[in-house]
Amino acid sequence: MIFHRDRINIATTREFDVIDITADVEKALISSGVEDGYALVYSPHTTCGLLVNEKETGLLKDIDFTMRRLVPEGEGYLHDDFTVRTENMHPDETKNAHAHLRYLMAGRVSEYIPVSEGSLMLGEWQRVMFVEFDRARDRQVLIQVCGV
Repeated sequence: MIFHRDRINIATTREFDVIDITADVEKALISSGVEDGYALVYSPHTTCGLLVNEKETGLLKDIDFTMRRLVPEGEGYLHDDFTVRTENMHPDETKNAHAHLRYLMAGRVSEYIPVSEGSLMLGEWQRVMFVEFDRARDRQVLIQVCGV
């Protein structure tokens, strides 16, 4: 059994930023030498996540519009009230409850993609995408490929 780990760095540029990382996952798969198994893609963050879906401009705009409508920014969330909130604070803390809530609705902490004959078993239009819900910042994604 082979276990191969890789880490990619991502610099997001805006609040709703969708970055196709399929090529990065494929590169990790090739480096691993795994022919049959799976690729686990993991985001160690709480205001951005992963999606396996179609990367089509209209759909991405629909996701952004829907998230803004369902979870508007600045709605008096307790997480954003720094007179009440005392946990998990950084000196440069920002009001980002909307980003956490949007992540819960439209993102995932990880995605498993089956691997067969050395290839990711993605559907015809499926792409592995990193989705930022907070703001422009540096992020990381961990990839672990396991198999034979």
